[in-house]
Amino acid sequence: MAYYKKKEILDYVNENIKEIESKGLKSLTPESEVLKRLNDEEDLVGFFWFDHEDGEADGYKIKMNGKSFYRINHDLYTDDRFAIDLYQAMEAELTVSDIILKREQEKEEAKKGINDIKALEDKVKENIKKDGT
Repeated sequence: MAYYKKKEILDYVNENIKEIESKGLKSLTPESEVLKRLNDEEDLVGFFWFDHEDGEADGYKIKMNGKSFYRINHDLYTDDRFAIDLYQAMEAELTVSDIILKREQEKEEAKKGINDIKALEDKVKENIKKDGT
């Protein structure tokens, strides 16, 4: 579905919270925040969470799940990527193409930044030990 009413967004959140909790995970966006954003009629409402799975060939995989909803009017939202890109372009006074190209460039830069995932994991573990947690 490309268009949602507020109730349908809340249904999406509630359905996924049940699944998230059944796996022992937590959402990145609390349900209360989604409700507040809907009630305040903010232009963007998002709900996200991380999931993980163990892969035999390439080890542990982390996957980000969720959706962003852009408000079209009082009780109508979309999760269409183009509509969201259009919103971001309007906010930044850019074209949709500029937004798409910028996102692709940021994605490529992020890929270059992580050369050795094992070294990154070790660094995080080291920092956690330093904090005593």
